[in-house]
Amino acid sequence: MPLEPALSLTNVTVDIAGKAYVRDVSVKVPRGEIHGLLGPNGAGKTTLLRCLYRAAEAATGQIQAQGKEITDYTHQEWAKTVGALVQSSGLLAGLTPRDVVEIGLSVLDLPANEYATRCDEALSLVGLADKQHQSASALSGGELQRCYFAQLLACDPDIYVLDEPTNHLDLHYQLVLLDEVKRRGRTALLTIHDLNLAVRYCDRVYLMSEGEIVEQGAALDVLTRDNLIRHYAVDGQFVGKALELAGPILGQLDQLKNG
Repeated sequence: MPLEPALSLTNVTVDIAGKAYVRDVSVKVPRGEIHGLLGPNGAGKTTLLRCLYRAAEAATGQIQAQGKEITDYTHQEWAKTVGALVQSSGLLAGLTPRDVVEIGLSVLDLPANEYATRCDEALSLVGLADKQHQSASALSGGELQRCYFAQLLACDPDIYVLDEPTNHLDLHYQLVLLDEVKRRGRTALLTIHDLNLAVRYCDRVYLMSEGEIVEQGAALDVLTRDNLIRHYAVDGQFVGKALELAGPILGQLDQLKNG
């Protein structure tokens, strides 16, 4: 008998101001797998993820983690089970990178020595140990992303929700941090625009367009030349595991989508 998926979304619809931004989406992520939501801007990827960290509510459908309904978790229980790295950040006035990590850990009720160890290890992993007592508001965009990544890695929840986790990161840290998520064997659902990284890290992907999943499967099976043209408006194809791009499709997008 197959194991219950770690994360399950069934027929989820999300309305914003009376408009369905996500329609009838179903995703099941087995324990220990990394699944990716792909698609152009406005496809509904981030809106769907917002339901998982309780910034939005599904109008219809069912969301479960570890076989338990999202509505049956207290906020503290959910924070321990699901951790999110999101595109928007909070106010950082007066905070240091270490403060940011410690705030994330505050829900876990850890022994003092483990609390400190997790902070030290996470800040070292993201390359911010030497800046941990500086003002977080003075960090560059990439450093700030690493700071929030450190918070998530220190908490190390069962399920990682990652909305554009490589945003602002240089190539070194893109690989270091996604390698670390994979090494830990945690369940993850992410959005990502870099299709080469999707092929490298995702066990399964879901191609979204206009709020719906239009295709799913292994990344190389989904990211065909036809799908790149139709949904991304680029002419390209994967050669091995590397994406080769001829260029954008200009002035023909409506015709290609309808063709």
